[in-house]
Amino acid sequence: MLLGHQRCFKCRAERGVRNCPRFKNKVIGWKCCLELRVDLLCPPECPYAAKADENSPFPTFRADSNTEFMQTVRRHIDLWIYQKQDELEGRTPAEFAAQDKSKALAWLGKYRFPANFPMTYLLEKLDLPHEEIEEPASPETVSFDFLDAAIAFDWEKLRSFTTNDTQDPDLAQRYQNILSSLGDLKKLRSYQVLHAGAADDGISAMVVLELNRKKVWAILLSAASGEWKIRQNYNGGPHLFYQQNKLFHDLAELLANGQTAQAREKISESLPSYPDCADLYYYRALSWQLEKNFKKAREDFLDALALDNHFFAAGLSLSALYLTEGKLELARELLIKLHEERPDDLNVKNNLAACEAGLGNVDQARKMWQEILKTVPNYEAAQKNLERYPG
Repeated sequence: MLLGHQRCFKCRAERGVRNCPRFKNKVIGWKCCLELRVDLLCPPECPYAAKADENSPFPTFRADSNTEFMQTVRRHIDLWIYQKQDELEGRTPAEFAAQDKSKALAWLGKYRFPANFPMTYLLEKLDLPHEEIEEPASPETVSFDFLDAAIAFDWEKLRSFTTNDTQDPDLAQRYQNILSSLGDLKKLRSYQVLHAGAADDGISAMVVLELNRKKVWAILLSAASGEWKIRQNYNGGPHLFYQQNKLFHDLAELLANGQTAQAREKISESLPSYPDCADLYYYRALSWQLEKNFKKAREDFLDALALDNHFFAAGLSLSALYLTEGKLELARELLIKLHEERPDDLNVKNNLAACEAGLGNVDQARKMWQEILKTVPNYEAAQKNLERYPG
């Protein structure tokens, strides 16, 4: 897949994504490629040329996204139903289906079709009886729904397409505020998928699109919960995903050396490319915390949690900040959530016990510290807290 700035040689409109042998290897877009290759006349050396499939009356088409595959096959179906088939004694599929629907269904039933084959579309074109098959949500359809909501300025709806599921109105509002302030989403009027693919783990995927026929945008998704949800947006393309780990390493190094201002400068430079990256808000919060600017640190920790409701490090840091500030109720509320997510984390349990003690629930706190020491007898923080609150 090409991701340069060249436009399609054929239509001059869509972004060019591959070289076409039929145009002397000039760059074309996938929609123009689709219209060409459905005639099955592309040279075999082209990786996007249709390939015969002995298990199907249809050829196989390589595609860079499910959207491209579906549109290519549907366009080929439009032509195929009127083409004479040797198997049908020289009749077209449309003629065969009109003469005997049962035999036509039996003929198609002999073959194996890929799971994402547009079977409903084929049966409708042949006017054959069928049940409506609802297509499951995919990384592409979830991304399209997300961008459609942005086009409609339905900012409140965006969060429903993400992995954020905490029932916290403040975090939901913060997420909405951050996303609705992004110029590229506010100006969004159209989009086109360029590429989509799932990782080997089967639960991660990335969809690469072009916004407003100008900007490359990538969306990272996860199916860890059982359905595809958006994890992060990248303003500039998939290469940003591979670069962000180095960015995080550099920020951690700057903070370790006390270079807080330099860290924030780097974060400001990076946020346009990583507009909803929770880690960047987290690192900025740490920089404020090192300077003892707890108000700004608190805001950035909350924004980090708004962008990733299950960001454990941000939640733990914020709860510790609440404890430092004496905001025990807020600390306990957050620590309870963290404890539910990671019941075996002793630091969370110890801090939650400290909250309970500070709020007057000493017996409950002592019980929790004793439970910790049963698991790890030399856990020093729990030992000291028990000494501080003797029974």
